[in-house]
Amino acid sequence: MKKTNLMILIVGFIFLNHQLKAQESEKPKTLMDSESINTEAIGFFVAPSFGFTQMDGSTTSLLNLRSGVTYKDVSIGAYFSTSLNEINPESETLPNIYMDYWTAGGFVEYTLLSKNIFHLTFPLYLGYGEVQMDNEDGDPGLGEANFFQVEPSALLEVNLHPNIRFNLGAGYRFVGEMNYRNFNQTDMSGFTAYLGFKFGLFK
Repeated sequence: MKKTNLMILIVGFIFLNHQLKAQESEKPKTLMDSESINTEAIGFFVAPSFGFTQMDGSTTSLLNLRSGVTYKDVSIGAYFSTSLNEINPESETLPNIYMDYWTAGGFVEYTLLSKNIFHLTFPLYLGYGEVQMDNEDGDPGLGEANFFQVEPSALLEVNLHPNIRFNLGAGYRFVGEMNYRNFNQTDMSGFTAYLGFKFGLFK
């Protein structure tokens, strides 16, 4: 009986090991079938995306740029994000001024089942940011506010090509303690919707 159980365990282990090796060697599935030029476990990418959110009641569009290196399904890198439109906080009382916003820092990302055409990926951003009031004539002398920011995100990603991925999803922006003009971190925190691309060499 003991010998039978031992044989079952050995056969099971061999089968599992074979399946894992097969998954590692399997090519990623894509909508446009083509050969990737990357044959190593380490890759890299650049990822531009657009974000849509609200800050102190004002609709805000963002440009987000990030770049990183990947090892299997884990990525690490740096990002920069800035507002594209003139942000008009609801709490602002002075006329003819608007707010600028930017943040920069690093990110880590885990991608689940990346070889499937449709899969999920989870970037976590950690950075430093700034908001400042501006107008058409330049700096109105109202100072600025700085803060730390953390934003966990979840994206649905599509392998369009071995070197191109499209993604869309959302994240939640947690802004550290700050006070500027008539608003604070509570008015700056909130959800952001994203859509963008990844261009790179993926394992």
